Amino acid sequence: MVISHLEEETAQSKAECERAAEARIKRIREKYEAELREVERSERSTLEKFNAMKVRLTELEGEVSRLCSLLRQRDQEVERVGEVAAKLTRERDNVADIVRQEFADRLVSTEEENRQLKVEMSELRARHRVELERVGKTKEREMEEVHSRVRQALATKEDNLRTLRSQHEAALKRAEHLEMLLERQRKELLRK
Repeated sequence: MVISHLEEETAQSKAECERAAEARIKRIREKYEAELREVERSERSTLEKFNAMKVRLTELEGEVSRLCSLLRQRDQEVERVGEVAAKLTRERDNVADIVRQEFADRLVSTEEENRQLKVEMSELRARHRVELERVGKTKEREMEEVHSRVRQALATKEDNLRTLRSQHEAALKRAEHLEMLLERQRKELLRK
């Protein structure tokens, strides 16, 4: 009767310890899975921002390319105007002064346009360089924050799992001790 009662108590104690440990492990697992989902969501958001910035940089590079092409066209136009002016000077000696002035005006106008284009391109390159640096720093900072949160979450999870394992081992040792006591008492009762 006593042995049966002790065995029942031991079995109940062991089952309760195991249920408590499993429940706690489940809660911790759910907590860290939720935290990991949040970290993954944050990482996806960061990557989306980074991709949007890459698209913007691609647009800026396209604008720089367009301005370079326009500048080359203007340079070619300046060259063509110079060639035409030289040719007309040779062919129209009688109107050389008029032609020279006309093309000189066009050259000044074109050179002014070229100067403005070069200024715009220089400003655009400077903005592009600043944007690249800002994007790089922002990406590095956000990725470091995400990695730090992941490392912290994993370290906390490992600490809690070690604590649970220690508690589980202690519960198993206690159950084994109770079973040994029960076996000893059973043998003593049998001797009587």
